[in-house]
Amino acid sequence: MALDKVLQFSYNSVAQEIVCGPDSISGMNASLDRLGVSRPMVVCGPNILRESNVVQRVQEALGDRCVGLFSAIEPHSPMEVVYEAGALAKELRPDALVSVGGGSTHDTCKGIAILLAGGRDLHDFEIRFKPPDHVFIPDLPSGRPPIISVPTTMGGAELTRGGGGLTDKALGRKVLMSGKGAGHKAVIVDGKALATTPMPILVSTAIGQLRIAIESVYSRTHHPIADAFGLHAIEGLVRHLPGCPERDLDGLLNIKTAALLAALAGAAGLGLNTAMAHQTGALYRVNHGEANAILLPHTMRYNLDASADRQALIAKAMGIDTGGLSDEEAGLAAADAVDRLCRQLNIPATLREVGVPAEGLELIAAATLHDRALATNPKPIADAGPIMSVLRSAW
Repeated sequence: MALDKVLQFSYNSVAQEIVCGPDSISGMNASLDRLGVSRPMVVCGPNILRESNVVQRVQEALGDRCVGLFSAIEPHSPMEVVYEAGALAKELRPDALVSVGGGSTHDTCKGIAILLAGGRDLHDFEIRFKPPDHVFIPDLPSGRPPIISVPTTMGGAELTRGGGGLTDKALGRKVLMSGKGAGHKAVIVDGKALATTPMPILVSTAIGQLRIAIESVYSRTHHPIADAFGLHAIEGLVRHLPGCPERDLDGLLNIKTAALLAALAGAAGLGLNTAMAHQTGALYRVNHGEANAILLPHTMRYNLDASADRQALIAKAMGIDTGGLSDEEAGLAAADAVDRLCRQLNIPATLREVGVPAEGLELIAAATLHDRALATNPKPIADAGPIMSVLRSAW
């Protein structure tokens, strides 16, 4: 057998603690003790501070350990907000960051940690991508404080191995940060905290994680360990998501657990959907989960001719009876099922519904060409043509 046909991959185990339960926040000091930290700064957005009790529960649990609060996080992690938060952190000198919220808060905290470790210009740590598949990942400064996250959405930014995405408004795109070792060291999954989040955010961020699981399974660099995470995540999300509106704590924790498995699967590589959703959100402030959900059936169909056998696996994980179907037919059935699930959860169906103008599609396509997620898409993409085709179908 030719060597290029022999199984080969590398896998680095995630160095994180996950604590999951209905009231995990109350015991979070145990995680700080295990990390050897005692002066955390809490980071959150204004809405969660004002409209729920989650931040207050975190502050109560931390007690006198908490050295301060930054509560001005904005969607899509604008760089100017990261620098503002970093300036406060340098004054307070925390030895840890507690990130309360969703992906924008978690990614912002990764940027704050870089600044606390001596980084000055965050662009120095940007991942450089040259289509179709050349990626350069710079090293991060040592001495970054650990991040403890209290997620309130079904997204998985707290578990991703990368450094997250920050929006550079001057460049007009999202900048993906280097992230080896940048993941959060402890993840406190609290069912009561999840239950405070508006339902459109919960369901859209969960579909965003379904996108990660699906892209990991048909990524050009897929492998069996990521398949185990990804296919199990797909099965769990499809099974539990329809019951999400009931806000049952067990159901919410099962959805979140499946979403975290998807985040672990994403280490195998992502694709076109992720790349476009990054830039759609950065340019037009579209909720990342909604952007992913709108685009996902279209990117699955676009990639079908290069990944039909993998998409057949996805269909089976979704519970679709694939008996008698070709791989192509099973893949189309999976894309249709994703579309139906999104409609069942009342997620917008088109980009124009979430405020993306027709003239903005070219801007999204141009920005997408800088996104490293394209590097592992099943079909290599070297120019804006294929991106525009998918964007038009989703508009």
